[in-house]
Amino acid sequence: MSASMAARAATSGSTPQRIGTGAPFDCSHQLDPNTMLALKHDDDEDRCFDGNLRTQGVSFQEKQRHRQEQLKKFKPGEPCVVCGDTASGIHYNACVCNGCKTFFRRVIIENRTYSCKRDGDCPIDKDMRCSCRHCRFKKCLKVGMDCVELNLERSRKRKAVERPHPHAIADDVKDPLIISLIEKEKKFLMLLTSTITPIYSNLAEALGSPHVFANLSRYEASQMSAKDSYNFSYWRSKILSIIIEWAKSFEKFNMLSRADQEVLIVHMSFSNLVLSEAYHTPERYSDRIVFPDGLSGFRNLNTNMIKEKSGLIPTVVAVINNILVPIRKMQMTEIEYVLLQAIILFDPECLSLSAQGQEIVTETRQGLLSSLRAHLSASMSRYESAYRFAAILLRISACHKVAAFKRETLCTIEMFNLMSPHPLTMEISKKYPEVSFF
Repeated sequence: MSASMAARAATSGSTPQRIGTGAPFDCSHQLDPNTMLALKHDDDEDRCFDGNLRTQGVSFQEKQRHRQEQLKKFKPGEPCVVCGDTASGIHYNACVCNGCKTFFRRVIIENRTYSCKRDGDCPIDKDMRCSCRHCRFKKCLKVGMDCVELNLERSRKRKAVERPHPHAIADDVKDPLIISLIEKEKKFLMLLTSTITPIYSNLAEALGSPHVFANLSRYEASQMSAKDSYNFSYWRSKILSIIIEWAKSFEKFNMLSRADQEVLIVHMSFSNLVLSEAYHTPERYSDRIVFPDGLSGFRNLNTNMIKEKSGLIPTVVAVINNILVPIRKMQMTEIEYVLLQAIILFDPECLSLSAQGQEIVTETRQGLLSSLRAHLSASMSRYESAYRFAAILLRISACHKVAAFKRETLCTIEMFNLMSPHPLTMEISKKYPEVSFF
């Protein structure tokens, strides 16, 4: 988070409070302290939007009127206020050419960051605009190009919040375990797209807090809108927090001791995380990971262009190549997904579990495997169901592999002080070697 943004947060009058001590959110979608911590630990680096944030309090209608007034004033042949080339119109609140319009859009959407090799004040004109992208973007902001306008443009091109996922529940499903898992998935999605979902600072807080799944009415009433925008650090910590809440919704999980619960979360939550990232990406995409606010990580490294010191893009690529693409090819259904997530969670091969914990987890997984096999056998031939059953279970090793890569990458970048990932994310990553031995 930039210094100026931190200063504004410090002067806003908010005081730290723990989840559950009040109503930390209101209709303005201000984030509570734990969520602010997720944004503060932003390993996606700062974006210099300070000069543009002044328009966020303006209504959509006022912005539209202002834009229409600007368009009326625009005269063909006017110079671009960024580079001096011939402007093509009013784009993102400024009179600019198509080149500067496209440049600004790519920087914002693809989260690009550039550095200046000189003193940060390079001359930007028609001939020199491509010589220093840092100073070009700086000038875009200086002349008033507005990222909020870009967000409005993006929102017009998609629904208010794009909801995964396309597979409906079959009407003839009678297995109470599958029905229960589908209900948990609905609650998971509701929390995923809620602006007030708790983001925990550590495992002790997450496991000791009241069970969120028990009452979701307040979360249902506070869903994201098209203008909400977050970062990768926020989404990792949020999904991990929801995964812990999801785990707490299982009766068998609550039968475990607190020590066994923590061990199981550390052991499997990153595998659940990467599978969730892939499955909840809208179905039409197979070359990127897309979060509910539209934030995307692309398979093409050149498309991402997320600065020199960001080591996390390869982990996004790993999720795409090893999880997203395979489950798209096999057309994994929602029932298969929810069963697979639960099978991954209840892993008896977690060697740090107590003897009683091993027994509970083993029994739970056997029930999940039986439900998956019975579900497949009811709709396929014997050989087709056996093949499908094996193909689904083979996704587990891919999730483990990508999860390990993501944990190791996070630990490495923190060790070398390249970024500051969220505390919950780092606690799980660092504790993994203590409890698991893949």
